[in-house]
Amino acid sequence: MGIDAEQLGLHIIQPTLTECGYYTAAAQRLLLGTAAAESNLGEQLYGKEGGLGLYRISPQVHQQVWDDYLVHYPDLASRTRGLASQRHFLQQPHQELVFNLTYATAIAWFNYLRCGADLTGVEASNTQALADIWWHYYHPTDPDGARFVKHYPLTRAA
Repeated sequence: MGIDAEQLGLHIIQPTLTECGYYTAAAQRLLLGTAAAESNLGEQLYGKEGGLGLYRISPQVHQQVWDDYLVHYPDLASRTRGLASQRHFLQQPHQELVFNLTYATAIAWFNYLRCGADLTGVEASNTQALADIWWHYYHPTDPDGARFVKHYPLTRAA
């Protein structure tokens, strides 16, 4: 049993995107769909391919978000670091992706931005458009966003 989609959206994703200055309904739905497609909303927190947590972010991608994206936005990097735990982040930074939902949500969003995703003009209700963004920018090995669409009903709430 995974996390309730409505509660994830309302209590984790929306506040995290708001804190980072990026909240839109489409962004919230994209992250809900990502969590559903990647981990079935938290049912599996360790992927066979090495992805970690709700969004199945690999340690390499985690590092790239910091090195290739957040490094260019010091205020945003500071805010993101503030979402991480004090001691655990310094000892095992990648484990934050597993047990810190707020931090993992921010990193997942910044990975989309790092890869060039643009939600301008995308309606939150357009499941296929969100699936196309997930497929193109987050999980390009999925044949066409089919897994996103398949799991999307789990993310009715936004």
